[in-house]
Amino acid sequence: MNSPAIAHPHLPDVARLRPRQQMALDCAMCARPLGASGRVLCELRHRGLLFRLWVCTPRCQPAGPTTRHTPRP
Repeated sequence: MNSPAIAHPHLPDVARLRPRQQMALDCAMCARPLGASGRVLCELRHRGLLFRLWVCTPRCQPAGPTTRHTPRP
């Protein structure tokens, strides 16, 4: 019996990433082109394959609506 995989709440879901984000051409969080300034966010497995997710900046925010609560200053 397989136990359910629990995703970290701050990591993007690999199944929902675009192919360019999975191939490290675009940022895994905001989908902007990485260029030479990308940084490794994490390495994780999805369906048995190893993915290394890259982001454009350490504090990159996801594009579009977010489910995380952001407190106002």
